[in-house]
Amino acid sequence: MKNLNTVLVIALLMSGLLSIGQTSNWIFAIPSDLLNHKYVFGPLVGITENDTGNVDWVLTGNWRSILTNDVFENTTYFNQSSGSFKAAIEMIKPDGTGRHTHTLTEFVVLNATQDPDNNSTIFNGTSTISLSEGPVVEVPTTIERSSNGNIFIVTIDPESVDYHFGNSSLIYGISANPKFINSTQILQ
Repeated sequence: MKNLNTVLVIALLMSGLLSIGQTSNWIFAIPSDLLNHKYVFGPLVGITENDTGNVDWVLTGNWRSILTNDVFENTTYFNQSSGSFKAAIEMIKPDGTGRHTHTLTEFVVLNATQDPDNNSTIFNGTSTISLSEGPVVEVPTTIERSSNGNIFIVTIDPESVDYHFGNSSLIYGISANPKFINSTQILQ
């Protein structure tokens, strides 16, 4: 079952990348602050599973961030970090029903550590998560950034959001590659 989940996550990541290529016309509508290299951004993907290991929800969306691995040399993250990571997370059941969207905003970094085992930086903090009942504030949130900045892994405290994203869902973000975006012109 783990191999099937791994294959599903990889397939969803690839489809997210392909969707960037398929919709390259919208690239011209990206706000200029994203294009000035202040932010990194890209698609995200994940799944939630029930107690039997079956997929309950497929997650997809977009994210943007100013988090970097040089956080230890830059205390700005801890002083003015609200908004250092934002995401729009769309959820849909595997049968195509129940489609809805959440946002992760106001991420505030409380501390950051480096994980020498996988050469990444882990940002622990809180965020605001939109739910149908209204926004939930100060939700414990962890964002792990790979050393090369290509992958972000978002973990939202399940209890704080009434297990809406499952018991332990991981949401994977992949950094948009400008060379890939520019090469999508070939697909048109």
